[in-house]
Amino acid sequence: MKNLYKALKQFKEQDYKENKDLYESLSEIQTPHTLFVGCSDSRVSPERLLQAYPGEIFHIRNIANIVPPAGQSVKYASTTSAIEYAVEVLNVKNIIICGHSNCGGCAASINPPENIDDLPYTSIWISQLEALRQRVSKELPDDDMTVKANRLEKLNVIQQLSNLMTYENIRDRVEKNQITLNGWHYSIGDGVISIFNEEENEFIEL
Repeated sequence: MKNLYKALKQFKEQDYKENKDLYESLSEIQTPHTLFVGCSDSRVSPERLLQAYPGEIFHIRNIANIVPPAGQSVKYASTTSAIEYAVEVLNVKNIIICGHSNCGGCAASINPPENIDDLPYTSIWISQLEALRQRVSKELPDDDMTVKANRLEKLNVIQQLSNLMTYENIRDRVEKNQITLNGWHYSIGDGVISIFNEEENEFIEL
């Protein structure tokens, strides 16, 4: 805890002072250009990936970067309300779905740990990946769990892009070129970011 307090003091004495005008300008309003839907994983840092300042990125973080489809919007209102706010109130111009390597949620879907029954809320949440898990098992029946999990991570990004389009307000903005949807897969160990190319239907390294 002492290290946390030390970090807070360092923020106030260094970062805040160096960027005082920026923070003062953000005190009344935020105008982020991008909604970043990412995994809760501590190794994924949107601001570092995008080299962004405070006020530029609106975050949604959850296990396995899932966007519930419109039909389940009320059931998972924590995530869907943030999407609604970002689109309707903040008027973001971009939405990024960012998956990543060694995703614990995807790995647990492929190969549930022994204690999964002790994690009832996690089990319910990642059950949204079940259809993708079945697809991966059929496509890669003889591959090891690491290969299957990596495949699921990428299919999951594509699925969440599709889920975004089930929301009429997002679909309407996409069709009018008022908002762009982006699917990324971030490889943590080597820093490689692959971008989903819809025309090629594959991820292409940036």
